[in-house]
Amino acid sequence: MAAGCREALRPPTEDNRPPETWITAAPFDTITLDKSGGEATPDKIPVRFHVYWAGSDEDGAVAGFYWAVTETIPQPLEGFVRPPELPGPKPQDYHYTAKTDSTFIFKVAENVSDRQHVFFIYSVDNKGKADATPARFLFLAKDQFPPLPLIQDRNGLRKYGAYGVGTVYHFDTGGNLAAEQDTFFIQDVDAIGRAPRDTVSSNAALHFEWTGRPQIPGSSITGYAYKLDETDYVRVPSTVTHVDYNTGVGSDVVPPSPGTKLFKLKAVDQAGGDRDSSRRFELNFSPDTWWAGPDLASPAWQLNWRGEKYVYLPSLGPAGLAGSLLSPDSVNILPARRVQRRTFLEFWMDTLFVRSEFDTLHLNSYAIFHNGGFDRDSPYLVKVSSLATGFPDFPGGTVLTPLNQPTGSPIGFRSRVVVLLEPSKDGFVSSFAQTGLYPLFDPNDVFDLPRIAVYHPMIFAGKVYVVSKAEDGDGARDQRVDDPRQIVEDVDSGGGTDAEKALRPLIMTFYVGRAPYLLTALPGFTPLPGHVFTDLNWNLVLPALDDDPVDPGTPRGNKSNTQTLRRTLTVLGRDTLGNALVWTDGIRYQNTENINFTIGAPLAPGPATLEVELCDCLQCETNRGTGRCTTIQIPVVYQPPTPPTASLARPGTR
Repeated sequence: MAAGCREALRPPTEDNRPPETWITAAPFDTITLDKSGGEATPDKIPVRFHVYWAGSDEDGAVAGFYWAVTETIPQPLEGFVRPPELPGPKPQDYHYTAKTDSTFIFKVAENVSDRQHVFFIYSVDNKGKADATPARFLFLAKDQFPPLPLIQDRNGLRKYGAYGVGTVYHFDTGGNLAAEQDTFFIQDVDAIGRAPRDTVSSNAALHFEWTGRPQIPGSSITGYAYKLDETDYVRVPSTVTHVDYNTGVGSDVVPPSPGTKLFKLKAVDQAGGDRDSSRRFELNFSPDTWWAGPDLASPAWQLNWRGEKYVYLPSLGPAGLAGSLLSPDSVNILPARRVQRRTFLEFWMDTLFVRSEFDTLHLNSYAIFHNGGFDRDSPYLVKVSSLATGFPDFPGGTVLTPLNQPTGSPIGFRSRVVVLLEPSKDGFVSSFAQTGLYPLFDPNDVFDLPRIAVYHPMIFAGKVYVVSKAEDGDGARDQRVDDPRQIVEDVDSGGGTDAEKALRPLIMTFYVGRAPYLLTALPGFTPLPGHVFTDLNWNLVLPALDDDPVDPGTPRGNKSNTQTLRRTLTVLGRDTLGNALVWTDGIRYQNTENINFTIGAPLAPGPATLEVELCDCLQCETNRGTGRCTTIQIPVVYQPPTPPTASLARPGTR
């Protein structure tokens, strides 16, 4: 037998080595970036980017490449500050190519202009061997040039891209309500702090037409999204370039409600980036308002000693006050048919006074205002419930009959009062809340206000500014007057803008609080003009009267049984050195008409003036608006007796 041996085992040799892959033109590979010095920041590149790569195989040839792109979610999840980490590619994410470069459009998202991505690529050789270490780079794709949404028609004219076609109403020369169809163009864009400048009738059919223009070369528009009253955007393909509202076209169309509207359109490009365009407008014309007070020429009025026109309430019968809306006319004459008159009524005790601007009303009276108005486009849906019509005291009438079509009239009014309190020099203002809508006949409504007029209690003395605002059947209000006092003071002082001058007739201004007065004709009144005082101790008798005294708890529309009168005395003249003298007694005489006071100043003999400040309030300066003061000056003479002169003794006497 021959001796034998066995050769030692050797590892098998690799007969095909894997290829290598690298990216030749791209941002720096931030995945392998040294982060020891801090957070690595990915490079930003445009969403459309040309990427180059290459591969080599030392024992064969590269047959092709597999590439993949992954990205983060657009925004952080709820409760997180940042989006989650970039996911790795799944096998199905890879795509094969034999090319060594390509132009990519990376994805962003709506309202998110940049998004983090990672690009992977590996080569495969001619024997199917793959590079086990793919080349990759991390980057932020930024859509710097989102698409342009253009609200316009095919002719490129902007105003025709958004419009409404509706019906508006007016009274013709014969007094008949006439309808007219019109086209309302919408060109105003959204702007913070500015009211819409375009208005469309509330019954209009709305049309919006658009196109889009991509800003990335080689890209295209992939779709649009629009929104008016919809809770979310309606998304449509790029082939849909218009939408119609109020015409029943399209299952996704939500009929818009009247009010301030904002139509928004988004164009979306291949990268998922978007840009929006808008049209802002008012859907519904606001109504106009005017004063519809009583007729000054009505034969019902009587005249008192002050020249005021009045009528006693007990003398009024079921027909009410002729020539006013305090009669059955209030429920039979629609607001649009009411005569414009800048007058109103004052209810005081058992009397109605007719008032005009700048008149003075009694403190604690009621100011009663009737209004008229016109509305161009809304149905006459007056707020009257069927429950209210069943009550025996429901007045009925055209004004209180809802009608689901326009009548040219608003359905009611709201009113607001601002008072510049006495003493007005202090500039203190009391601004009352706006009233609810009237008329509103609904016993189940907490805002039930079954009145045609508004009754404002005049509880503060001062200068009053009243504005009323019509409201139409679609809920729009006449909001032209914001600060009535500012407009009045600007215009009445000789200034004001043209806009303020146009609004001035919408504001009614008057005074509240009759000033008290001295009863100078009563026997014993002292001093009368020219009265001579012979010493500095003056005795006065100053009876006075207040026509509208009010105490806490006095019922509205009435006066109290007691008066509050305060007298403050000042003497004006010359002192013994010939200088001007003004001396005021430190005592305020409350409810005292017989006064004895001593002048504590060196008043020189000669003409002087007694100045009496008479107030119907005790603490007018601190309790503003509780009354008024008036000042009366009475010319008097201070003439002390002439002392006897000394004479020389005659001869022979002692």
